[in-house]
Amino acid sequence: MKLENVQVEVSTHCQLSCLMCPKRIFRREWISGHMDMEIFRRIPFEKFRYAHLQGWGEPLLNPNIIEMVEFAKAKGCRVGITTNGLLLDEFAEDLVKAGIDLVAVSIASADEKTHRKIRGCKLSDLLENIRMLSNIRGKPKITLVTMMLKDTINDLPKFVEMAKDVGADEVIANNLDYIPSPDLTGLEVFSEKENREVLNVIRKAEELAKRLGISFFAKPIKLEEALVCAEDPISSCLITVDGHVSPCVYAHLPTRSDEIIRVFRGKVVRVRKRYFGSLVEEDFEKVWKCKEYKDFRARFERRKRAIDEFLVLELPELPDVCKTCYKAYSV
Repeated sequence: MKLENVQVEVSTHCQLSCLMCPKRIFRREWISGHMDMEIFRRIPFEKFRYAHLQGWGEPLLNPNIIEMVEFAKAKGCRVGITTNGLLLDEFAEDLVKAGIDLVAVSIASADEKTHRKIRGCKLSDLLENIRMLSNIRGKPKITLVTMMLKDTINDLPKFVEMAKDVGADEVIANNLDYIPSPDLTGLEVFSEKENREVLNVIRKAEELAKRLGISFFAKPIKLEEALVCAEDPISSCLITVDGHVSPCVYAHLPTRSDEIIRVFRGKVVRVRKRYFGSLVEEDFEKVWKCKEYKDFRARFERRKRAIDEFLVLELPELPDVCKTCYKAYSV
């Protein structure tokens, strides 16, 4: 039986310094680097249905990115990336030739001024790069990814129109689900109780996308503890830039500290990063099947079974690294 997804952090370099990115907040502790091909080749892509080549960085900066796509594709799994889009004009043709299945482009807003304020780059240049990709024969699925913030949420329907105009197939509206600094609190649109105004904007964007014939998905905006979060730690994992195996990108940060700093429900918290082994030292199968990692996954498996077996009162608590992660609360 195949596992679902492997997220591969092929680079922690990035040309940008976005408003909400931990790279900007923790720049003095940030470790910038590219995954070496020797480590990449140790990942058993044949065990996974899908590989997403991106973590806390810009994947197109890795000089081996095309070879990486080809290698993973040759192992029989689908491959995608999330990019800031700045280098798409240089890599579009090669990505298509390599057989990439998905290219997701992160865009802050459909408004040029707002996008530049948040991302620090010209929106118009990114849109031209996306149009170029969409016009290539045999193009991959193109997804535009945005983040729902207090300052951008009202532009969501306009964002859907923009996506259609540049030839995108899908829009995904994410939350500010990792808040690295108290200065960013208040930008998120999710809360303990759904905001009706925000819901109405999301519904308008969803209805518009349906009329225009493109897919649209917005993350929930109400905090509710999930049995298993969308990162699916039961059958998915992250391989970090230096080859460590982690449950997900939210349990890892490429900084010198062994802790992750987060703001959760208004409080600054520190949690230990969570790794279960390194592909530099041992093969993936050994890491995946080690007792500690199996116990970690088993906790989520028991949580998943709890509802079916009417054992809600016996619901296992979340692992420490997950207790203060917004992904564990459905957003």
